[in-house]
Amino acid sequence: MNIGRRIRPRKLHLRLYSQVKVPWSLETPITPKTVTDILPHFVQLPIEEQDTLIEKHPKLLNVQLQIMLYSESDSLKTFKFICKYGQHLQSEFIQIFIYNLLLSNNLKATTTLLHQLLHKNKEFQMSNELWALYMDKVCYMGDYLGATMIYHELVDNVKFYEETSYLVQTNNLIPFLINESTLVALAYIFRNNKDASRVGGIIQYFRRFYSFLRSQYIYKSLLILQIESYAELGDLEQCLKLFTAFGFNHNQSDVKRNRNVQAGWENIHKRHEAIQTNENPLLYKDSKYDLDIHQNLLAEICNTGLFNPIIHRNVYSSSKTGHNPVINGSISVNDLPALETLITEKVATMEMRELLHLTKMSHQSINLFIVAGLCNVNKPHMALQYLKTLSHIFPTISRKNLIKNQNFIRILHATQDVELAKEVMNYYHDIHNDYINVQVLQAYILVLLSNEFTTVSDLIPSLQLLESYQDVKLFVNPDQYEKFCKLTENTKNYDFIHVHS
Repeated sequence: MNIGRRIRPRKLHLRLYSQVKVPWSLETPITPKTVTDILPHFVQLPIEEQDTLIEKHPKLLNVQLQIMLYSESDSLKTFKFICKYGQHLQSEFIQIFIYNLLLSNNLKATTTLLHQLLHKNKEFQMSNELWALYMDKVCYMGDYLGATMIYHELVDNVKFYEETSYLVQTNNLIPFLINESTLVALAYIFRNNKDASRVGGIIQYFRRFYSFLRSQYIYKSLLILQIESYAELGDLEQCLKLFTAFGFNHNQSDVKRNRNVQAGWENIHKRHEAIQTNENPLLYKDSKYDLDIHQNLLAEICNTGLFNPIIHRNVYSSSKTGHNPVINGSISVNDLPALETLITEKVATMEMRELLHLTKMSHQSINLFIVAGLCNVNKPHMALQYLKTLSHIFPTISRKNLIKNQNFIRILHATQDVELAKEVMNYYHDIHNDYINVQVLQAYILVLLSNEFTTVSDLIPSLQLLESYQDVKLFVNPDQYEKFCKLTENTKNYDFIHVHS
């Protein structure tokens, strides 16, 4: 034995299969760096010897995949290779191919490959960055299968349901949070594909991780999409149930947020600041007071937990306080076109008592859609009579809060009958004490200009009233403009009227 002689690590020659010296150890873990070192030597081997080596050492499949990523122009061949040998391949190399598929907008192949890998290869993991790119592509292209994949992997992971657990009631397999705008985009995709249950799952996810008040318009969008999903399915009963909750979430005015909700929001901020600055640190003591012992015992008997001020829950109402609306603003018919279409189909053959029964089944704001539906089937007279009857079934709500400007505008747009238009305006004045909304007045003037029996005395007072508003424009069609010029040829020029084709 030569003392002091440096011992060199022996290189693997693999003479059993080839005369080419291979200067790497097959015991070395396959990584992007080691594959780069192996690759120049591996490609020098004949194809038969490469196959023999791979058969004996399956981890060398990563080298073969790297060669295919470099040189293979046929992505289908690479796709089949990954599907067949995915359990032996490193996630880093597979993600390169997935990234290339996403760049080529091949979402169908990407989704199929991910489904194969995530459910058959326990070792495969996709980076958060690649997930983000995948979600971006899915939302941009409106891909339903991709959205379903995201839902069952990131929103409500299916692996949670593979084993029954009585300790964890909510899905805890959440790798990272999906931002709010992406949640809305996913909900849009599910809504367009009549997938109401997954829209509901998106809402549960939002309620779990995000604040209603801070993201109230995102929350409103999600609630609308859920109602629209059931409307597309023709499920009126579920639509009315969801619309009731949707209506109570609104404060029905464009004023500042509800005082109770605002106070709760400010209180949460103060508690967070106190925790961050450690103004009220928790002091742990070895001994407990008699009151603590009593409270703990009482909690065990009642099978409940003690109040913990550090725990924040996304709840703004209780059985004692009633409903505290968390969405600012009012409901618009234009926000729910599918619900309008569904209600139009239902009210087309209904009598007045059936319309009133339908109204009582939901929130009072459903009257907006019933009026719109009646106008859509050319029943504006019935729509006005319906509005006059509403105060009898909702006696505790003022007519001003119950009947919105949208109702009057919709009826006026649906008729050319001047007598009906005058009756609508008289009822409007009766509710609003002679005040008139600009849009309602504009709709009334358009009715006057559309009727051949309108006189100057009918038109001029309304034009003068409209002129008193600042920066107001009235757009009319050519026929209406011709009628306007004929009636006002001997009067002043009203320059706020414009013609559109």
